[in-house]
Amino acid sequence: MPAPDPVARVTLAEIRDGALSVDECMAAVRSPGVGGIALFVGTVRGHDQGRGVTDLTYQAHPRAGTEIARVAGDVAATAPVLAVAVVHRTGHLAVGDTAVIVAVGAAHRAEAFAACRRLIDDIKEQVPIWKHQIFADGAAEWVGAC
Repeated sequence: MPAPDPVARVTLAEIRDGALSVDECMAAVRSPGVGGIALFVGTVRGHDQGRGVTDLTYQAHPRAGTEIARVAGDVAATAPVLAVAVVHRTGHLAVGDTAVIVAVGAAHRAEAFAACRRLIDDIKEQVPIWKHQIFADGAAEWVGAC
């Protein structure tokens, strides 16, 4: 049986302004051929470069949804995986909130881990999402994802 089309292997690729679900992403990459699922969950941390962070806001360029799907498709097309899923949050987030979830299903764990790492790295590098951090001292800064 031929491998599924790379586009079909992208089971979920979205930018959302509401809460994200690990369970949804896990379900999106499960199938009978999957023997390993690698998962990355990015959360808002309470510090950055030695400074306390109280909260932040993510903003996405209008093309960010198209770009996150493209990046996911590139990984699906070039890595030995069966399914990839990614959701990234926008809007106001508090410390501890989930900001991004990446899940990859593959026949074996090594391929799942490698593709998961590549997917989150490529998203951070190529998808136009910006972070506005608010620090405990009242200062703020913008951090560009790409």
